[in-house]
Amino acid sequence: MPITDGDGLDAPVSKHFGRAPAFAVYDPDAETVDVVDNDSHHHGGNRSPPSVVAETGAETLICGNLGGKAAERFDALGIDVYCDADGTVGDAIEALRDGELTPVGPDDDGCDHEGGGHHDEDGGHGHGGGGHSHSDGDHGHDGDDHHDV
Repeated sequence: MPITDGDGLDAPVSKHFGRAPAFAVYDPDAETVDVVDNDSHHHGGNRSPPSVVAETGAETLICGNLGGKAAERFDALGIDVYCDADGTVGDAIEALRDGELTPVGPDDDGCDHEGGGHHDEDGGHGHGGGGHSHSDGDHGHDGDDHHDV
């Protein structure tokens, strides 16, 4: 998940995926959160934000907003995307588990549905519905090294 600052389950989720200063990487098996700096080209690096996330071993991205090009890139990387996260990392994890987040595919043009592009300042959106739940609480992790970002 893109975060604005802090660490752990109390870190606030950033509404701006690519420009977030860091990503929280949640391991559902160990129930731990690691923080990875966003050293993408938005912050002076030479990688794309989706590449930074992919290098963590993530298999799921949870975010507030995401542009269409990034959604296409995550699809190409085999990473599932869920939008409409708000609050803290812990809140977002709970929302995913409860099926309250919106799944986004490569044909959805991202998830910034309210006016303009994905760089609008703190522009949230209020569409609901959709979601994906895991009735058994298992996110398909069998001791592998994949995480939810």
